[in-house]
Amino acid sequence: MMRYSAIVPIIILVGVPLWVAPSLPVVIVGAVAACFCGAGMLRPWRSAISVGGSLALIDYALALSLARGGLDIVGAAAFGLALSFLLDLTDFARRFRGAEISAAVTRSQIAFWLGRVAITIAVVALLCSGAAVFAYLVPLLGRPIVAGLGAAIAFAGALHGGIVRVDGNQP
Repeated sequence: MMRYSAIVPIIILVGVPLWVAPSLPVVIVGAVAACFCGAGMLRPWRSAISVGGSLALIDYALALSLARGGLDIVGAAAFGLALSFLLDLTDFARRFRGAEISAAVTRSQIAFWLGRVAITIAVVALLCSGAAVFAYLVPLLGRPIVAGLGAAIAFAGALHGGIVRVDGNQP
């Protein structure tokens, strides 16, 4: 059952870059990423899924660099959700491989995944509306400053998350 559930996120991981820029390099990298993800789901193997997800991310970056248009926020959110779901699904399948899973555990895991999707959609909607407000309120010369502050805050948050994870305690 878990193997078949991974088909949808793999299709999304390969399909979103093809939707952005259908070209031969995007197809080739996407096919290799799909092969790694598929091989990782045959026997829940986190390393193959990580390689496949990384290749899919590289494929999406390649597609964005080849595309003429701007970033599609819906496609980016779908891609991120699919990658997150595939990694969670692999970990779930690896943990419970060969075990009988009760219906309550399956329901709670599905509720967790659906909650994550709902929160992601809410955050994307909030960020899009916030970006529209900032574009209206911030003058053209101040936008690089706001973008730089956002990048610095994101970097500080990632650095803080890495430090807390390495030390294992809260500062």
